[in-house]
Amino acid sequence: NYTAAKKKRRVDVYRPGGETGRPNRATIAYTAKARNQFRGVPVIVGGLEAGPRRLAYWDYWDEKFRRSILVDCKADLLVWGMGERQIVEVARRIGAGEPLRGIAGTCEIVTPDEVPEGARVVPSFEELEADDAKLVDLFDAVREENSPSSKVLAQAHATRVVLQHPPAPPAKQEEVDRWFDLPYRREWHPDHTQRGGIAALEPVRWSVNTHRGCMADCSFCSITFHQGRSIQSRSEESIMREVTTLAEHHDFRGTITDVGGPTANMYGLGCKLLEKGEACLGRDCLTPDPCPALRLDKTSEGYRRLLTMVREQKGVKHAFVSSGIRYDMLKGKDGRMLPLHHDLVEHHVPGRMKLAPEHASNEVLEVMNKPSFDVYEEYEQEYQSKCEDMGRDQHLVNYFIVGHPGTTIDAAIELFEKLFKRNYSPEQVQEFIPLPMTRANVQYVCGVDPITRKDVYVPRRERERKIQKALVRWKAPESYRFVLEGLEAAGRDDLAKKFR
Repeated sequence: NYTAAKKKRRVDVYRPGGETGRPNRATIAYTAKARNQFRGVPVIVGGLEAGPRRLAYWDYWDEKFRRSILVDCKADLLVWGMGERQIVEVARRIGAGEPLRGIAGTCEIVTPDEVPEGARVVPSFEELEADDAKLVDLFDAVREENSPSSKVLAQAHATRVVLQHPPAPPAKQEEVDRWFDLPYRREWHPDHTQRGGIAALEPVRWSVNTHRGCMADCSFCSITFHQGRSIQSRSEESIMREVTTLAEHHDFRGTITDVGGPTANMYGLGCKLLEKGEACLGRDCLTPDPCPALRLDKTSEGYRRLLTMVREQKGVKHAFVSSGIRYDMLKGKDGRMLPLHHDLVEHHVPGRMKLAPEHASNEVLEVMNKPSFDVYEEYEQEYQSKCEDMGRDQHLVNYFIVGHPGTTIDAAIELFEKLFKRNYSPEQVQEFIPLPMTRANVQYVCGVDPITRKDVYVPRRERERKIQKALVRWKAPESYRFVLEGLEAAGRDDLAKKFR
């Protein structure tokens, strides 16, 4: 309902006709309605609101700690993660009259004497309220106990305890195929048609999801704690069945808008440890460079072959990749660009390739757990060179985040200098939100990185965030005075003169 600047949205693209009116804290509101209408029926919650809030969390909107959403909404069970296995097991148990206890990938509320032996006790809600530095300990536990072999986490809320059960092992390809092969309609409900339909459907209606999970572990992203780090990919046969169905649909016009996932070129990416469901915290998968255990060259060829099959399918005129691309994964072990890069530029870019360098300051990028900016600049040159060789007038669209922990005014101006030199001012910029259960959430609340334990500067003031946003969108008329204010405050009269 609100922007990152905490302003009320005028349009809700997930509701019919874009009308606003969804309740705040929807999971709590809808659980109450379900309780009222279906008395005695178990209520199960899940999804992207409930999952990251399964334990006590820092709430950006209230600027304070809140209890686990399971406690606040009074549901019988919380499903976290993607949920297919859990909801089938829940249905089976309800049908058999069995208790909903101890299901992998769920959270439940118990009394203190029901906490299983060997559970890992984490800071309680009351301890977090009293000392926000305890959030570091909670993050450590969630990060370390995020594999099937992990311990149950136990968090006290007054006289009750929320238990988080470990996730199930990563799904096999046959299982993932079965989920995606279900007969989805790719339409909004007929009841919504007269009210204008659901706008959010259109950008994804003709897209194909190839996999789930992400190894990137970006500080600001919660995918690792939702879909997991293990890449769970569909088979080529399953994907092509969907492509064939799309091509035969009466509304299809020949363009598949996206063939990808959380990170498009992670399709098929494997790691023996993660595939076994084991925790791997010894090093990051991609930062500062891709882990040698990753099969990047082989993975790249698999994704390249898949894209070729999709674009050559009868009825398909274009097969674009609109998901995020990790440009640091487009080089082979010999340092040369992989053939996938050529195919992406030649066949799968709809005029503009979307990349997310996120910032230009290496200090900020380190806090974000992203590659250094020189890695992006190297790829930028490779991309432009490839476009020139092919005679293509194609461009790069960059995504940047402002207000992220670690972003001082000097770091913001460093990004401005890079953009000003390129005469590039993005139309859109992402304003940082400290999403629950993320590394950046801890950085924002505690002013310290929970992994490195280094102090982190946090831009909290609204004015400061406005200046950072203006320094990225420096061509926008409304940004002019904020840009000058930021440059003058940093003593950068040299840049202020050029900007004027």
